Amino acid sequence: MNLSRNKFNVCVTLATDSVDKLPSLFSKAIKKEANYVEIRFDHMIYKDIDRALVISSEVRNRAIFTLRSKKEGGFFDGTRIEQVSLLKKMARAKPMLLDIEFSILKKDREFRRFLKYNKVPILVSSHDFRKTPDATSLLEKFRDMRGYSNYVKLVTTARSFKDNLNFLSLYDSNIDTNLIAFAMGDLGVLSRLLCTLYGGAPFTYASLDNPMAPGQLDIDLMKKIYDRVGNKLKNK
Repeated sequence: MNLSRNKFNVCVTLATDSVDKLPSLFSKAIKKEANYVEIRFDHMIYKDIDRALVISSEVRNRAIFTLRSKKEGGFFDGTRIEQVSLLKKMARAKPMLLDIEFSILKKDREFRRFLKYNKVPILVSSHDFRKTPDATSLLEKFRDMRGYSNYVKLVTTARSFKDNLNFLSLYDSNIDTNLIAFAMGDLGVLSRLLCTLYGGAPFTYASLDNPMAPGQLDIDLMKKIYDRVGNKLKNK
């Protein structure tokens, strides 16, 4: 898999409680020039997973399939066994990336074997809704996570402006991992932009309309900022 690094890429998070609404969400995201889409299967559509996967197949080559648990800020309220079973079904649909929580990968050896045997491209993710650890703790967590995949999503919650800077030092320590790292909340908005501008992240996340996470910008504003920055760089 080869994600574009020629520009500042934006992945739009899509969530709905109705499978029938998925096609219109895809069309809207494409119209707004989203580079990638994240399909949040935990927003009830997992209860009609087979049909949701068939409909999502049209965008799977540019999609991240996600089944976020309540523990990590999502809406899936089943057991870990049920979550892994659904993730396996999502993996067989061959998305661009399958988002898997770090806590699941650490605990489930059989699931890791399944992913390796089927050569599933995964994005290992971790979310902290309480705080942003210090730079040393962030780096330690990142090193643990990248042992499972070359694509890592490390997200925390900003409690001060300084928390944005902790991520800059994290990117200074990154050489060859596709790292998407930023802080949520109003105080962390800067890190959502800097993860691509400074860190060279393969993409950052944005909403289609309403924020899907604290501090998330919509794609129109995100694209506007990146276009301005890109034009400034070209004119230098």
